[in-house]
Order: sequence, then C-alpha cells, then structure tokens
Amino acid sequence: MKTAIAGSGTTIESRLDMHFGKCVSFFIFDDITGKTEVFENPAQTVKGCKGEIIVKELIRKNVKRVIAGDFGTQAQQLLNKHHIQMIIHPNGMMGISDLINLLTNKNQ
Repeated sequence: MKTAIAGSGTTIESRLDMHFGKCVSFFIFDDITGKTEVFENPAQTVKGCKGEIIVKELIRKNVKRVIAGDFGTQAQQLLNKHHIQMIIHPNGMMGISDLINLLTNKNQ
C-alpha cells in the first residue's frame, strides 16, 4: 500500500507538516517495494481549498493512506469519497524518516 506523508520540506529529514493542504511536499512510501518518492505540493500557491488538486494527484499516484497533522473539511470529504484513509498525527516534531520507519516496522 502507498502512504503519503505531508512534509514541511523536500528532504527525508523534514518534519511532518501539521497542515495537509499547506505542506511543502508529500513523501509517498510504498510498503511493497520499500521505496519512497517525494513530490512538491501542487497546490501550495493556490488560494482557498487546495484539497481537490492534491487529492487528484494522490489518486494518480495510487495512494491509499495519508498522514498529516490535520485535514480541512473539504479535503476530508474528498479523501473519504475516494476511499483514502486519513491518519491525523499530532506530533509536528516527528520526522518523515521516523514515520517511514514506523510504517516499515509495522509491515514486518
């Protein structure tokens, strides 16, 4: 399964971003291949609801789960509509690499 993690930067040392729509990038971890790819948030500069743009990209990349500090109401509705699981992680100090390690260990 592919999991997208909202990141505060573009490197694996970045921290979890507390805002799904406003994050700098998304890290997609594939638990089958063990690979991680990163892409910049395509809606970063958009004013208003960013969810539709982001969710469309997540669907294109076959993401089934998203981790962020919080999700806006419209983003939640879109993710639910497309059966993408949301995980709210309250620790903004958590690193992307730490979250990927947790996902890796969970699947063993």
